[in-house]
Amino acid sequence: MTRMTLAITVSALVLAGAASAQTPPPQQVPPPKPAQTPPPLLPNKPATPPPAPVPFPAEAKIAFVSMQTIVTESALGKAGQKSMQALTDKKTAEVTAKQKAVQTLQQEIQQQSGVLSQAALQSKKAELDRLTRDAEYAQQDMQAEITSLNDQLLANFKEKVIPVVDAIKTEKGLWAVFSIEDSGVAVWMPGLDLSLEVVKRLDAVKK
Repeated sequence: MTRMTLAITVSALVLAGAASAQTPPPQQVPPPKPAQTPPPLLPNKPATPPPAPVPFPAEAKIAFVSMQTIVTESALGKAGQKSMQALTDKKTAEVTAKQKAVQTLQQEIQQQSGVLSQAALQSKKAELDRLTRDAEYAQQDMQAEITSLNDQLLANFKEKVIPVVDAIKTEKGLWAVFSIEDSGVAVWMPGLDLSLEVVKRLDAVKK
């Protein structure tokens, strides 16, 4: 689960020319042609069936699980990802709206700086400072809320997963079950990966 950082960059392009130069008429740009779907590069072929699962070695005393696989494939992990995405979308929309307000007011100040009174100009600049602070706070608040939810989901996920892994360890008489992401293991027998077994049991509990 990744954390999202939103940044909006505003740039201005200033064109300078001689005082006596004449502005040429704008060029007519032809309307774009409708996009056409290219033909497939390869003919359609029947989908390759997934490889048959490798049975767990009966003599094995250790096993592995991939937490990333469990998060991606289990109903519990998918629900957590959905919650994270919903919060991220909501907070991103809030931050974007505030940054858009800052951008709009900046443009107003630039366009009206020559006609506004000094008092009115100072008032708009004060409002711009306030909106800028609000946008910065919204950005920080977004990061804090996403981090907090991520920590809560991770704690809940571990609380549900560890007992399932421990039950499998006991059933199979294993010495230890290692996390693939954290153990540093380079290669292992495919049958030693119990990730999908954990997913199956987690989903059964959730149902």
